[in-house]
Amino acid sequence: MKALVTIFLISLAWLGQAKAENDQDSIELQGMFSYAANAAHFRDCRTGKSFPVAMVGPYAALEQAYLDSGVEPGKELTVAVRGRYLEHPATGGGTSEVILVVDAFEKVIDSAACTAIVSAELRNTYWKLREIEGKEITTPQGQQDAHLILSGDNSNVQGFAGCDSFFGQYSSQGEVLTFSGLGSTMMACPQGMDTEVAFLQALGETNRAVIEGMFLQLYVADRLLARLEAVPQQTGPN
Repeated sequence: MKALVTIFLISLAWLGQAKAENDQDSIELQGMFSYAANAAHFRDCRTGKSFPVAMVGPYAALEQAYLDSGVEPGKELTVAVRGRYLEHPATGGGTSEVILVVDAFEKVIDSAACTAIVSAELRNTYWKLREIEGKEITTPQGQQDAHLILSGDNSNVQGFAGCDSFFGQYSSQGEVLTFSGLGSTMMACPQGMDTEVAFLQALGETNRAVIEGMFLQLYVADRLLARLEAVPQQTGPN
């Protein structure tokens, strides 16, 4: 646990910059929080996955609520927070990890455990692009989110890649998911082209998809290409 705490301490400058750059990505979260031996973890009710929690800023209110609840140290407590998941850069050549940054503690939920995890449907869902090859995607202010929607009426896929709208076809059976005939408009954009190139390349390589709660993960064999989240459909720029 000592190593984990050290990582967060030396990353405060990075954390402040990352929060400023990703302010619009703060989301409502419900999960199981635990704290013991100066280490904190959050198990997301949507996915069942557990993440270390950065112990800075508004996190203090969450920890205090946990201590005041009377729960035994290390045991889980159901809470609601507003926050974001950020990939913490590796140190010393190690593997990077995703951490939860708490923007606001909201409340302790009077429940012994997470409610049942609900999985989003592959089709007719607005899938917002969150990560490409492990890199978090941030939507420039005033621009539409990169996303895709797979039609439930036919085999058409459409979306926005970062600069241009795109379209094409998809085929899905079980975990198998492939895209074909992808095309796009030809706009000139000051921002978003790097995301667009990477996103369309990932779609072209995809041959497998896994849905975990509200997240869609696109793979080629066992390599994770992209991660998308089911969110309410937008009608224009953010």
